[in-house]
Amino acid sequence: MDLTLSSHLLVYRPLEETALALMAENGFSKIEVWLAEPHVPWRHERGLEKFRARLAAHGLRAGSVHLPFYPSVGELLNEGKKWSLLSSETTARQTALEGAAEGIRAASFLGADCAVLHLGWPGDAWSQDHYSWARNAVAELLAVAKHCAVQLLLENIISKGTRTSSLVKILNELDPSGEAGICLDLGHAHVEGDVLEELQNALPRLAHLHVHDNDGTCDSHFAPGQGTIPWPLVLQSLEDHGFRGQAALELRDFSKGEKSSTEVLELEMRHLNNFRAQCLSEGLPL
Repeated sequence: MDLTLSSHLLVYRPLEETALALMAENGFSKIEVWLAEPHVPWRHERGLEKFRARLAAHGLRAGSVHLPFYPSVGELLNEGKKWSLLSSETTARQTALEGAAEGIRAASFLGADCAVLHLGWPGDAWSQDHYSWARNAVAELLAVAKHCAVQLLLENIISKGTRTSSLVKILNELDPSGEAGICLDLGHAHVEGDVLEELQNALPRLAHLHVHDNDGTCDSHFAPGQGTIPWPLVLQSLEDHGFRGQAALELRDFSKGEKSSTEVLELEMRHLNNFRAQCLSEGLPL
């Protein structure tokens, strides 16, 4: 397992040099870049070029990206603006599709291996129309991803249509050659009730993980070990099945930008190091 860090942890502010340096100091060589402005200037080639150079200067690279599902952090928080590939409005679905396609091209520019896609939002009802819109979006984005040499990954996001069994079905239908895969979000799977079952169902297409914890009732994005995910069983199952993909820590800044990047990172790295020590003492693979 290749443990990486999602920049989601610092999404409330632009990624700063001090944060990049601290990521490297904590042993990360890859990050998952959360494509949201002004956090990362992903919609501007010149900005992406500078960002890629900044990563390299700290010995980092974009191992993966999370494709955008809102126009910017400010617009989401202050105006509630969201993008959804499953919107009932045709123009809104097209806007979301164009944003995702642009995100895949940004992933390619950054040299990322893969790009994680949300199909809609948690709690979507998933009527027959939703399944049709999802298949259409995935078909179009698969073509973009193939052209850009980026692996497209579908994520389970706490909705009926994004259970891993459903995602495998969509991919088997649209991508029989197996170029795309699944990003299993362990925290989301735990909220849905059975993380081990979701893991088992994802295995035929499992390519990537999102790693965080919760108490099984709320999508908290705690550091692993702070919730009730049965980590010994999960980690051993991944080891038994030979999972060697990237596993992005997708943690949350509970201060919502009030604390500095350094404070946020140092706190979460302490939690992570405690978890690593516990795994080591129990002989668990991490």
